[in-house]
Order: sequence, then structure tokens, then C-alpha cells
Amino acid sequence: MAQRVTYSIVDQPDGRFDLLVLVGSRGLHTRTGFMTLAETEEEVELLRELMTACGAPVVRATNAGLPSSG
Repeated sequence: MAQRVTYSIVDQPDGRFDLLVLVGSRGLHTRTGFMTLAETEEEVELLRELMTACGAPVVRATNAGLPSSG
């Protein structure tokens, strides 16, 4: 069974954005340093396409859903 994928976009103090992705309940992956929110959202759409092919739902986390990257 495919595991749920939860993501969060974090605004950094320097104006960049980080993408945090939690696969299931254990696998935390990060991509840091996106220059724009649009660039970050494009990465989320790619993630969504890949995970859909695997049958894994992709959802945005609530504020308390993922640890912060800072």
C-alpha cells in the first residue's frame, strides 16, 4: 500500500523557501533554497505527479504537521 506524502512550504528569513516532505510517518526529505514561491509550488506539482503514479496521496500539512527546517 502506498504511503501518504505530506508536504510543507516554509518561508525563510532570507526570502527563500524550503520544501519539507514527509513520506509515511518516518521519511523526512527537504529541498532548500528555492528563490520564489512559484518555483517551490512547481516542485510540489512534480512531486504530486510522481506520487500519483505510485498511488500515494499528497497533502499539504497543517502548521503543526511537520517539523520546521530552521
